Amino acid sequence: MVLLIVSPETVTRMPGAWRSLRPRVYLPARVRSLLPVAAAVFLTTWAAGAFYQAFVPALVEEQLHTSSPLIVGLVFAAYMASSVLGAPLGGRFAPAAAQRLGMIAFLAGMIGIIAAIATGTLALFIAATIVAGASQGIAISAATRGLLHGSTLADRAPIFSVIYLLSYSGATIPALIAGQLSNTFSLPQIALGYGALALVATLFTVIAAHDPRTDALGE
Repeated sequence: MVLLIVSPETVTRMPGAWRSLRPRVYLPARVRSLLPVAAAVFLTTWAAGAFYQAFVPALVEEQLHTSSPLIVGLVFAAYMASSVLGAPLGGRFAPAAAQRLGMIAFLAGMIGIIAAIATGTLALFIAATIVAGASQGIAISAATRGLLHGSTLADRAPIFSVIYLLSYSGATIPALIAGQLSNTFSLPQIALGYGALALVATLFTVIAAHDPRTDALGE
């Protein structure tokens, strides 16, 4: 906080500071066509993150036969930490290609996770978790890059408002539904439900993903 106070301002001050705090959620017209695929990416990958937070400790103990807090921590870290690799890997491709690649690999990771749960194989579970984590980082960074294409400074806060509304909706709504269903279905069955969500989102991404328009009309 002290460093923030003494740091030089990097933008020109303008009137309207209080007005700027009013929430705004919108996308520029040039990138609105990208929203359906981006929404599928954000909702599905953040749902998987919430799945790890809510259910993986119980899954590791019940299906993978270990109650070690260290193992639980390593599994969760394998998903979150590997996502850091996503941006540099996905940056090598155009946004649409990176979203397709990321979601296909994410689906493969989810399939591996479900297979590991079914067979009780801890090593496979961790390996598949790393794949799913890294690939969701690729897909998320690519979707974000697409929505930010050609944005001005004034556009960025509303665009990120859209991104985070979708992302946290993906984290909370499926988790709420899965939590209610956990009274009826087993944890492996709930994991299958998340796998089905990943399958639908991946198919939609492969079919519908496209890059931002760069012609005069798109701008």
